[in-house]
Amino acid sequence: MYADPPWVPSQKGKYGASQHYELMTTDRICAMGAGIREIASDNSFCFLWVTNATVPDGLRVLESWGFRYTSFYFWAKPRFTLGNTFRNAGELLLLGVRGKGTKVAFRSQPNWGFHPLQEHSHKPEEVHHIVERLAGEGRFLELFARRRAPSRAHWDVWGNEVDATISLARWGFEVPSDQLEVRSQTGDQS
Repeated sequence: MYADPPWVPSQKGKYGASQHYELMTTDRICAMGAGIREIASDNSFCFLWVTNATVPDGLRVLESWGFRYTSFYFWAKPRFTLGNTFRNAGELLLLGVRGKGTKVAFRSQPNWGFHPLQEHSHKPEEVHHIVERLAGEGRFLELFARRRAPSRAHWDVWGNEVDATISLARWGFEVPSDQLEVRSQTGDQS
């Protein structure tokens, strides 16, 4: 599982995420845990993007989703961005595991990478490949996806800005493509 939640803390200024998409409180993100615990494999990984301001929130989310924190990946950016104390020049991708025998498939991956900045909140495509190398064989799911994953054959997606391939609606987390699915099943053309 790979997720880039729309965190509320420190994202409301004129350059923050609220200018680009709807934000969610940490409590609401944590509430997704019932659905995530049901759909995640017993032995699986969760790769969770956090800002420097949301590291404690990210640890809380991992736990509520049924994962225990084990490590992180640092995305070093070519220039500094926002920050109230240090000017941030990177983001953290927390790694959580579920299950007692969950081990990475590739043990030579450094825990940092230097990747270019793209448009707001666009994470490096290379990280999808890092996730695949570490997790090994199996199905992949990106939560809060804004575009299809670079290796489409292996990834399901869920989010407001993409045609979701899974639904979390029964747990109270509906996205626009859920309505498209309902209309296609009922023959409604509106």
